[in-house]
Amino acid sequence: MRAESVLTDEGFKLHCTRSGDGGRVLIGLHGGPGGSGGGYLEPLHRLSGPDRTVATFDQLGTGASDVPPPEYEWSLARAVADVDAVRRHCAAERVDLLGHSWGGMLALQYALDHPEHVGRLVLSNTAASTARVTLGSLAQLADVLPETHASAAVTADALGDHDAPAFRTAVEVWLACYGTDVDVDAAREEMQEALDPGPAGHGLWGDRLWFATGALRDWDVEPRLPEITAPTLIVHGGDDMSSAETNRVLAERIPGSEWLTMNNNGHTMFHARNEPAYLAIVRAFLDGWDEQS
Repeated sequence: MRAESVLTDEGFKLHCTRSGDGGRVLIGLHGGPGGSGGGYLEPLHRLSGPDRTVATFDQLGTGASDVPPPEYEWSLARAVADVDAVRRHCAAERVDLLGHSWGGMLALQYALDHPEHVGRLVLSNTAASTARVTLGSLAQLADVLPETHASAAVTADALGDHDAPAFRTAVEVWLACYGTDVDVDAAREEMQEALDPGPAGHGLWGDRLWFATGALRDWDVEPRLPEITAPTLIVHGGDDMSSAETNRVLAERIPGSEWLTMNNNGHTMFHARNEPAYLAIVRAFLDGWDEQS
């Protein structure tokens, strides 16, 4: 793997990692929005080789990439433009995209805005609308917590009272069940990042956990999913915070898409014990299993 710098259209530098030497290019888009960047996507580089180049990068305002000034107006259009800057940096007219969580939302928007530049599309643990994310999260809270506790936690989030004990306990339980494969310590770490996602997180999602108040608050491409022409693979964990219903919407509306659920897997697909199986599935899809069947 080699570290590189990608210059965006607006003059910011993105920290990018590339591996492999092939003409086929896979770009991985990390979740968030915001947070610590794309380092956790490192396993994707095992898919690189003489026939495939893999590129992952820290999105603007995360990891080792530039942080824009406070007056910067965050938008999905600008995030899409940054993805295209990485594509051009890789000197590829067409790329495969793999988006995880928020990265899947970004990948969907890129595929709709630039269909001519997308070869294959892998959507992991994601959704096609902000409202679907919120509805799914609230339903999961109701499943794992007593009604009064869930109600108190949701109310605290709506009011921005993130120090409320009921809220913090609820987030820890929710993340342990659907985000970290029942790892309480990891859930506590994820909670800190979720509540303080940095400038990109605050600008794109907002200052609430389950309710978007930022640039993504009205984002919804569910009606446009039939427009996607790229062969698409949808993968999510059986215990993922992106629910089965959320993934069913993707599978039923994207023409010809494939949908796989990996049981015993939460939202942290790349750190799970069945990571090798996930990479094998992605590799087979990128190599064109639908064309061989």
